[in-house]
Amino acid sequence: LLRAGALTGLVVGSGVLGTGGASPAAAAGRMPAAPVEPAAVNRKQLRFTPVEPNTLDDVIVPNGYDYRVVARWGDPVLPGAPAFDVHGQTAAAQATQFGYNCDYVGVLPFPGDADRALMVVNHEYTDEQLMFPGVASPGATTDEQKRTAMAAHGLPVVKIRRVRRTGAWRLAKNRRYNRRFTTDTPFRLTGPAAGSALLRTAANPSGTRVLGTLNNCAGGMTPWGTTLHGEENFNQYFGSSAVVPDPDGTYKRYGIATAAKPSERQWEKVDTRFDLAKEPNEPHRFGWIVEVDPFDPDSMPRKLTALGRMKHEGATIALAEDGRAVAYMGDDERFEYIYKFVSKRKFRPGDSKAAKRHNLTLLDEGDLYVAQFTGDTPGEIDGSGTVPS
Repeated sequence: LLRAGALTGLVVGSGVLGTGGASPAAAAGRMPAAPVEPAAVNRKQLRFTPVEPNTLDDVIVPNGYDYRVVARWGDPVLPGAPAFDVHGQTAAAQATQFGYNCDYVGVLPFPGDADRALMVVNHEYTDEQLMFPGVASPGATTDEQKRTAMAAHGLPVVKIRRVRRTGAWRLAKNRRYNRRFTTDTPFRLTGPAAGSALLRTAANPSGTRVLGTLNNCAGGMTPWGTTLHGEENFNQYFGSSAVVPDPDGTYKRYGIATAAKPSERQWEKVDTRFDLAKEPNEPHRFGWIVEVDPFDPDSMPRKLTALGRMKHEGATIALAEDGRAVAYMGDDERFEYIYKFVSKRKFRPGDSKAAKRHNLTLLDEGDLYVAQFTGDTPGEIDGSGTVPS
């Protein structure tokens, strides 16, 4: 399947890029391009012995390949983390351990040391009926189990090392850089929306601090050594003890229920900020791109409001020819759009503290573009969303 898929991908890619034999409509991407002869593909680079169908409870890879588990749910992240006990889980323990349901994985090697790296992972969501023995549904958990599931969200930074004898990566015993971000970790809001009235709550009347990050899906790495994490389906975590008005349809646009009903996980029973009727602005504090500086263990993670609020799938950074940072992003909700952010300021190369401080501001000011695709036209690009200073 992998070999056939790789060949197909190369054939399709060659057909789209090699537009000399394709019609203008095909070149514009509105109809399939003419097929390219597969013989042009270098098959030697794609050949391997396929894995036969099997029912083994293991990861089976082709001959010549291998795999190793680097980190598992419950593995220690912070110093003093207890050993994992599936029958004795607590929120305090989980907040020091590797979280649940990995999505994006970023690996950042230490400069000059190819055998040491920092690994950053998104823990997107939890499956309570799999986490806790005997639990039938996410809402049928105890209060402590709800808090434990909250702590299993977020992301860790863990130091890893490569064993030269085998080439396998392992968690490093030195945990100086290790961190664990959960739903209770303070995040700083930056960019044009920071301090907005829509981001103010009873716990944070300034609208510049948020506790936690939710449903982190894909991500990316920046040229200045940080990682980006997209807050995706954050709507599912909010219930309401009463009907909440939605005159402009903001909640509906994001799929946030305003009726008087509990959420699936019912976190609002142990933390009132997830009760829409009690904290109507709390959902506005999620749906951002999060930036983490793994090499600065004392830094506060940031939510970048200049990159827009949506069900972020992730963010990928490139540098334009003039040195400005460009972020490409997608909204993972149905029938939504894709986005491009272009920074106002330019990237500064080098490892100096001044360059690092400057580059950490690049995603706070610039122009945000949105591309709409209707399905039967080339689409429209709106560049009017200039983000002010």
